[in-house]
Amino acid sequence: MNFPVIPTSTLIPDSAIPGDEKFGLKIVRFQSDKKAQEEFLGSRYEFQHEIGRRHKVPGVVLALKGAPPNYRITATIHPTLREFVEIVKYNPANPPGDNYDAIGMATAHEQTQSDFKGAKKENLAHFRNYNIEAISGERTAYLPTVSGWQSSAVFDQTIFVAYDETNEMSLYGILYLPKAPVMQSDGQTQTAALFQAAETGLAIKAGALDHFGTTLEIELNVDEIKAGQSFADRNGRGSKKNKNLVSRLDNSSALAIIRERSVKGTIFEGRLADGRTGGASETATKHIVDLSTMDQMLLNVICKGNKKPEQIKHHHVERFVPYCHEFLLLLQETCGPQWPDPTPKNHEPYRRLYIHGWAFAQKALALAYHEAMRHKIEPLGAGLGLATDHSTPNEQIEADRELVEAAKADAPSPALPLEELKDRLNKIDWVRYRKHWIAVTGHKIDKEGNKKTREIKDGTEGGRKLILEGQAQNTAATIGFVLNKILSSTWTDLCSNVDAKI
Repeated sequence: MNFPVIPTSTLIPDSAIPGDEKFGLKIVRFQSDKKAQEEFLGSRYEFQHEIGRRHKVPGVVLALKGAPPNYRITATIHPTLREFVEIVKYNPANPPGDNYDAIGMATAHEQTQSDFKGAKKENLAHFRNYNIEAISGERTAYLPTVSGWQSSAVFDQTIFVAYDETNEMSLYGILYLPKAPVMQSDGQTQTAALFQAAETGLAIKAGALDHFGTTLEIELNVDEIKAGQSFADRNGRGSKKNKNLVSRLDNSSALAIIRERSVKGTIFEGRLADGRTGGASETATKHIVDLSTMDQMLLNVICKGNKKPEQIKHHHVERFVPYCHEFLLLLQETCGPQWPDPTPKNHEPYRRLYIHGWAFAQKALALAYHEAMRHKIEPLGAGLGLATDHSTPNEQIEADRELVEAAKADAPSPALPLEELKDRLNKIDWVRYRKHWIAVTGHKIDKEGNKKTREIKDGTEGGRKLILEGQAQNTAATIGFVLNKILSSTWTDLCSNVDAKI
């Protein structure tokens, strides 16, 4: 019989273990430090006796991911189904209501964790059944790595014992991980399915809790800002995730910085819908546009929407912020008085009344501003999309500068002066049920195939007015038509106050 080693001297406190300069956490160098090896084998470290506070996870690879100076610290482990559930704690389909909140994870939960409804709920059932089939021996389980993170609030309690230090980018050994939840950055459905599979009678009877293997990558030292950025980076490129939520959580891209600085001090500040706090529907008035629409508007100002957000780099920020900010002030001056929140008594919500409350018109106005300022803006964008695969940051900046200087020497003429554009926008009648706007957008159709009408408040006590309901299709064709009409010699057609015929 083996008896536990009982220390005969004072235990080495956790605070005495040095924090590693590169990895950031407390590391016991078992391979390279003979004294540390002796202390560990003699069970003389305090953390070896704190089994209630930490999970002891052998066979772990602690690694640096990415590039300096912004390395991410990850621990890749291979737990059994029982260990997975015990370590993760956080079931995204049934999250704990207290302990993740206590360590500062509540905000991240609200931002990045989706509700299991509709198609996602169906997918959960499919993955659960897949795991059960694997447990019963009907199939081989090809499970992806679940990616999660643990809060920075418990990072100082994390300890790693390094058995193999030969790779300077990764260490192999034992991880002493705080018993705090691990929230998913990727693999929510897989995680929830594993939790459900672990609760089945089959898993218990078949011994799957101790023999079903999984892989979990845990990112350490993550706060809610990093968690949001991780979500944005993982879901924002080439995916169909909620673009407003991705935009809200993206704090590092050049376009996000341009947006934040351009919106400040304008009517749009505090009035951008982000996918979690309400939207920009016909009757909603707090939010003028959503984040995704604002990003597209700013791209239209910068490059007529011809470049992808990731092609705008940080050295472009200073040159484009003044123009983006000026455009938003132009909208504030022209349309702001007609965007009240809340809606005044006896009036209708502004998107029910005005074309300029809708995304297609706002995007068209951004393009019109670009055309009025293209002699200044287009040369500044000459280097957008410049190949950067084989250049250092300084080389990229210099190449971009040379392209800009060359473009300035051959700048295009503006489609019309900015002051002329402002004058036109102030004279246009933006009421959406006017005859000229119905000609652009078309009208809605009721169930019988007839023109759809609506009775609206006319601004007086008890007053009503019957109007023809126009459409608000956010299509390239509609955006292009509005743009071309504003810039054309027939722009005065948009100044009429004649309502569409019902």
